[in-house]
Amino acid sequence: MKRRVLTRAIAGAFLLKAALAHAAFSTTNFFNFEDNPVHPAALSPDATRLAVCNLPDDRLEIFDVTSGTPVSVGSVTVGLDPVTVRFRTATELWVANYISSSVSIIDLPTMRVKATLTVSNEPADLVFAGSPQMAFVSCERFGLVQVINPTN
Repeated sequence: MKRRVLTRAIAGAFLLKAALAHAAFSTTNFFNFEDNPVHPAALSPDATRLAVCNLPDDRLEIFDVTSGTPVSVGSVTVGLDPVTVRFRTATELWVANYISSSVSIIDLPTMRVKATLTVSNEPADLVFAGSPQMAFVSCERFGLVQVINPTN
């Protein structure tokens, strides 16, 4: 009986010590507020490149997928919280930046932002459709869709 009580006391002390140690390490002033990705990955029309949104680092990661295994070819800094990436052509990508309320247009051959469009609050998704082709950007804050002519 004494052994059982002693074992429980030791186990209780161990759990209390572990809980206190965990509490000491979990106290922080940093809050991660990343938004949920909407369409965070896109394959190029020619199936050679994969583009992936890197929300915590505000970047677009580009991979070569021709060998069957993704190989990083670089990254491009975009706006805050890139939640959606879409290919407009095999060499042009559009990225919806949720916190920045912007759309970054990426030139894939140079791996650079060639334009940044300011849109309404919290762009979440974008698609290309129609003839002539138009960009439709859904903006969450006001529940609206902005239509953009990508040629001008």
